[in-house]
Amino acid sequence: MNTLLNTRAARRGPGQNSPWAYRHLILNFARRDLKARFKGTVLGWLWALAVPITTVIIYTVVFGLVFRATPPPMGNGDTGHYAVWLLVAIVPWAFFLNSVNTGPVALLGNGPLLQKVYIPAFVPPFASTVAVMVQSAIELGVVIVVLMMFANVSWTYLLLPFLIVLFVVFTGCVATALAILNVYARDLSQLVAVVLQLLFFVTPILYPEDLIPQEWNGIPVAAIFDANPLAAYIGAFRDLVYGLTVPSPAVWLYMLAWAAAAVGALFLVYRRWGLDVSESI
Repeated sequence: MNTLLNTRAARRGPGQNSPWAYRHLILNFARRDLKARFKGTVLGWLWALAVPITTVIIYTVVFGLVFRATPPPMGNGDTGHYAVWLLVAIVPWAFFLNSVNTGPVALLGNGPLLQKVYIPAFVPPFASTVAVMVQSAIELGVVIVVLMMFANVSWTYLLLPFLIVLFVVFTGCVATALAILNVYARDLSQLVAVVLQLLFFVTPILYPEDLIPQEWNGIPVAAIFDANPLAAYIGAFRDLVYGLTVPSPAVWLYMLAWAAAAVGALFLVYRRWGLDVSESI
């Protein structure tokens, strides 16, 4: 019966079987996820701030005090503050990390529901991404307040919504595609965890980009780092709110291309494996 429902869904037009068509269902799933996220905890939503702030404190002590990493100056001309510079990058990184990690859990956790009622496989992972986005919005609010305390504010903040849209689309599609593939290859989640650890250190989060060498033993290190889409998104985020500069048109096109590629990849994954995902959960 469920296979028949999936087959009928596959025959629908793209507009009828798209995330936008199921936006209300996605929001309901996200609302449920948010209610359950910190249920029963003493601090509640304060945990949304505790984790990134603790991370910033640890890395600030290690890299800012021990290794004495020097952050670039702030956009208003003041001397750079490593903790602030790091916090600006930790927020978008945490959004990507949490979205990719919770996507597969959300899909597998809703397996019994998907087996009873036809719900597109992309709904739970997308809803999980939306829930993480709400948490990240709180963290972003703290970042903005901190930057305002340093009088590091400019009109470049107005471009932040455009960057957020591109980043959310890219992250949501990556998380959803991986969640669907993980249903058929459960080892994928373990591999993704290893790749995420690697991505964290090959993305200029803890160190400035100017510390990356052009070559090392004949290996084009800088080119490899530049190919990392997270480096572009997080770098652009830092430019807008910390450096108060606008990324070049090439960077915007690069981020747009990655967002479009993620959409295309998700479409192919969903058409190939997502329609009958409930049969394998």
